[in-house]
Amino acid sequence: MTLPAAAGSSPVGEKTLFPSLGRRLPPALPLTQQTFVRLASRIGPAVVHITVLHRMPEKETRRPSREQGTGFIIHPSGYIVTNNHVVDNAQEIRVRLQNERDFTGHLVGGDARTDIALLKIDPGPTALAWAPVGDSDTLQIGEWVVAIGNPFGLDHTVTAGIVSAKGRRDVQPGGQSGFFDFIQTDASINPGNSGGPLINTRGEVIGINTAINVAGSGIGFAIPINIVKVIVQRLHKHGRVRRSWLGVYPQPITEGLRRAFGLPDRRGALIAEVVSGSPAEEAGIQAGDVILAFDGRPLHRADDLTWLASITEPRKVTLQVFRHGQKHSVEATLVEAAEEEPPPPPRPPERPSALGITVSELTPQLARQLGYTGREGLIVMQVDPGSPAMDAGVEQGDVILQVNDRPVHRLAEYAETMHQVQAGQMIRLLVRREERKVWRNLWVAFPKR
Repeated sequence: MTLPAAAGSSPVGEKTLFPSLGRRLPPALPLTQQTFVRLASRIGPAVVHITVLHRMPEKETRRPSREQGTGFIIHPSGYIVTNNHVVDNAQEIRVRLQNERDFTGHLVGGDARTDIALLKIDPGPTALAWAPVGDSDTLQIGEWVVAIGNPFGLDHTVTAGIVSAKGRRDVQPGGQSGFFDFIQTDASINPGNSGGPLINTRGEVIGINTAINVAGSGIGFAIPINIVKVIVQRLHKHGRVRRSWLGVYPQPITEGLRRAFGLPDRRGALIAEVVSGSPAEEAGIQAGDVILAFDGRPLHRADDLTWLASITEPRKVTLQVFRHGQKHSVEATLVEAAEEEPPPPPRPPERPSALGITVSELTPQLARQLGYTGREGLIVMQVDPGSPAMDAGVEQGDVILQVNDRPVHRLAEYAETMHQVQAGQMIRLLVRREERKVWRNLWVAFPKR
């Protein structure tokens, strides 16, 4: 399969969508006065100014809005990477180079779940300057980085800072659920920087500048380039990202759960629920299983499972599963997730903020793992420090049989009961611990949700 040829150029193989400079890139050198000068000079010509005319809803009478962003060229034939939110719902895309050449941009494909988009411009017979990409997995906290973009329309603004953190998966820009794993940086990023490159001192792009914390200072977020590489190849091949569906709800493994399940460490994804009729159910995956590896790739965190499933095209995969103290392999045949119903993000068990506990339904598997003989009640998976539940003596591993006068065996029953509880009210929990039952009294500290 080859990329479509630009006018006056030969076809380009898919593997060279991200060409490498190889040995022509110098090694990272000690920081000097010329470091940032060199980086701006080398990468600046590959950074583009994007202006987008957005479509307006049919019922709107206002004129279409015009917004600006940034992108960077990844191939001399005119392929450009930017944020999906920069070009989403675009009626017209204009791309301007550093040398003032202006082009019409064509959307090859965009993915809202990772906020990545691929554009194409036609430069004619002239090869364009392009930015080499690096390996974001090797990025170190404290490492110097440079951002180039067009904040507030100020073309090719260069800022510098350090990598403040990695793996920020709890950041959801605009409250949008997605597959994020942000690099955090204090290099200055402002509106208009979106889609621009974050560069290491070797002159490689290691991220796409995407979001800022508007309430803070020096808190910006970039999508790691290793994620970009995967998504861009999918966008080029299909125009969209074909995601697979496994059909499980994983949750993180706390230290208490590690001990309860007899795990050697906290790596992996603990399965809280298996969707009926899903590939996971057909493969024999059960609630209480811990998936340690996905098709040969170790899972360090629970949401690694969701991410790997999201970037794997539908096919048969091998899962390494821990169950009853033993490891074994399971084959599952992934199916394509419906576009209108993307695979859900990891869903934790019910967590009512009023009590400060996390509960889960007591499946046969969980009951066996934790040494219980019955099926009644909801098991306490976690107790928040300083919460009303902790103050009342509720502990991880307790089984809640009753809230006030109502038995609870399902999360829906528990949620319905808690919805009726008011702030400042005292409630009673009938709890079983090691085959003994005891009442616990709690004062509800927060308003109901």
